[in-house]
Amino acid sequence: MSEETPEVGENPVLERRDSTWAEWIASPVNGLIGHKIDHGVGEGSFGGKPAAASSWFQNVRERMPSLPFLDEEVPVDLNNLADYSKLSSKQIQLLEVEAQQGIVKKADTWCWFEDFSETAKVDLNGTNSGQLSVANTGSAMCPLPLVKFPISRELRSRFYVENSLLLPNTLPHEQFHERTIVNKISIAFKQYYNFNSERHLYLGQSSLDSRLEGRKAIIISFVGGLPDKYEKATLGKQFSAKQLSTKLGSVLKDHPMSSVLTFSLESPLDQKPLEVCFEESIQLLNNWRSRFFGADTLLFTGVYHSVPLQIMVAKHMLEHRINYGLPISPTVGLLSIESCLGGYQFWDHSSDSNADANSINYQTIREKSLLQGSSKIQQDLLSQLTQYRDPSSSKSKQIQCALDWIFFHHASSKLVLIGRLYDSFMTIAEKLAVNYQHPNILRHVWCAGSSLGLDLKKSAHFLLTNKELNTEPLLYQERLKIPEERAFEICLVQNLVMAINLGYSELVPMLKMISPFFISRSFNRHTVPATLKKQQQYELKVWLQEMDLRWKSVSPSKNGMVPAEINGVNELLEYVFYKANKQSLDHFSIKGGIFEDCQIYHAFVCDTVQTTSLLEPRKIDLSTKSITPANILDNQNQYDLVWQLHDFLSHFAKLQNLPEVPKPTLLFFLADHPFASSFPEPEHVRFRRNNKEALQRIEIMWQSYHEWKPPTKGLKQLQRILSFLSLYPNGNLLQVDLNRIKC
Repeated sequence: MSEETPEVGENPVLERRDSTWAEWIASPVNGLIGHKIDHGVGEGSFGGKPAAASSWFQNVRERMPSLPFLDEEVPVDLNNLADYSKLSSKQIQLLEVEAQQGIVKKADTWCWFEDFSETAKVDLNGTNSGQLSVANTGSAMCPLPLVKFPISRELRSRFYVENSLLLPNTLPHEQFHERTIVNKISIAFKQYYNFNSERHLYLGQSSLDSRLEGRKAIIISFVGGLPDKYEKATLGKQFSAKQLSTKLGSVLKDHPMSSVLTFSLESPLDQKPLEVCFEESIQLLNNWRSRFFGADTLLFTGVYHSVPLQIMVAKHMLEHRINYGLPISPTVGLLSIESCLGGYQFWDHSSDSNADANSINYQTIREKSLLQGSSKIQQDLLSQLTQYRDPSSSKSKQIQCALDWIFFHHASSKLVLIGRLYDSFMTIAEKLAVNYQHPNILRHVWCAGSSLGLDLKKSAHFLLTNKELNTEPLLYQERLKIPEERAFEICLVQNLVMAINLGYSELVPMLKMISPFFISRSFNRHTVPATLKKQQQYELKVWLQEMDLRWKSVSPSKNGMVPAEINGVNELLEYVFYKANKQSLDHFSIKGGIFEDCQIYHAFVCDTVQTTSLLEPRKIDLSTKSITPANILDNQNQYDLVWQLHDFLSHFAKLQNLPEVPKPTLLFFLADHPFASSFPEPEHVRFRRNNKEALQRIEIMWQSYHEWKPPTKGLKQLQRILSFLSLYPNGNLLQVDLNRIKC
């Protein structure tokens, strides 16, 4: 639209600019019909004289100052975007719109960078500035500084309620002891004669604060895209990468770090192959390569199918550490939540089913149901996750090679696997990838109090009523006992996972066999059977009607304080739960679950930083023995499980130097802020160089079995299978019987 600039004396319009506004406005007719304007570019259409029509509105525009949105659009040169400061405001606007569209489409990897170094812990969840980069857009080569995160947050009032425990331990000192001189001599002797030397890691001598003091930490979080129906059936509700980074960053902010930088990557793993997402992730991270210089602590987090991507990116960065300015031996931790590394298969718990749950036809039908509503490319990519179940598959070997390289060349690296015990989809043995055996792989099991029968609607039954409530800030923490009728499940899993963490891989088959019994559709609110769901809805409706009489007229205080009508934590929880389930203008939102639980992030940091490295690096061992039952109702499988448990108890009874720790407890937490939880200083744990602790644990298991009242079909079946334990009148006779058997 640009025109050649005419001479001033040749253009009546320019001449009129010198006239007064009054003269021109006084003749609007002339402005509307236009004037003959000489452009000096040839003859016009009137009598051969050069002329052009200019409307009254065009003349107004010429007299007004120029407006930015009327300027010609400046094209964005995608090959010259290295320097953000040289971009015009219009170019920046176009890049921001393009990046935002890329996020909405969910078809490309994108990364959000944020510096937590100068941000107070209480402000981590607020509106903070950062930088955005989206693959296959202009921002892929030129990160865009933004004043806030590009995705809006929920504005409703939120309360954070957790009631959970972590098995077999929360802190490494509850599982490992310090390496002594005798240990070092024994390890050196075994290595000299090529015996298996270090079964497990040891506890470092320094405190967590002293190990983190002055360190520069980099947090890199990964989350992969999933179809909505698939996500609900598998994970329930997935955390965002930004939320993972913020949770982990909040734990580090409790310690004297020099700086904490976070990179949150969302990748379309349901629409693009892993290799493509890997290339996109590396391209985006390279934009901030200078930020990695001098970082001595690298912490990676991943969820479900983003765990392989997390491991591959970690390997790449360590392989090219010089390019990133990393030291020779950085501290490296990989947190994998609900990992897909063990693959998955579908389980048949139906008592009237005649189908073989291990048949290809049965597995195919169940998988089609899971992937229903997904696109063809999503079905193809997500169905490949089952290949991780086979150690000889290309998917599994890719991860094996990556972990081998990481553990061999960076012996201080730790892989921490955490998964839910009670689930509707994957077993705990699959989530913890028990086929991979290495001292640097640490495993934890997360259990929700709701799965153990502790209903928030009935908090008066398990919470202390007379404990004072801290309201500034709102925070309540309490340790709760595990219900006696469910303690056997916890004891069994705790001892199994602890033994595996201590390097006793002989017990892996036992964990594989019992894991399917903890699968139930009732453990996921999105997969609850229709009959049970109807019953739960009816119970909630009745409860809300009862609570209407008490809380309907009580409104939240404007200053955010607890209403004056509330006198204790029971009443507060009752009020919060009522408001969260009652549709109203002052509707609350309750946050909780495995991803919200600060315990797992604290445990991950402690496992990574407070445990030692192997004296002699080694590669991964694979436990290829597979005796996992296809159908828990099969008689042969039940017979095998009886002998597996007997072998497990016989082997476990001879273990020495186990930690003497109190019975596990649930941590109940209620707050109006996501980072308000505190972690007490670790208490001293005693290790005795005999098998008395092992025998004591077996005694506790025998006692808890007699109190066991499982709620689901699978757990009831497990109780019947293990009924031989009831044949012993006391735990001592069981121990005597076990001592007769040689392992």
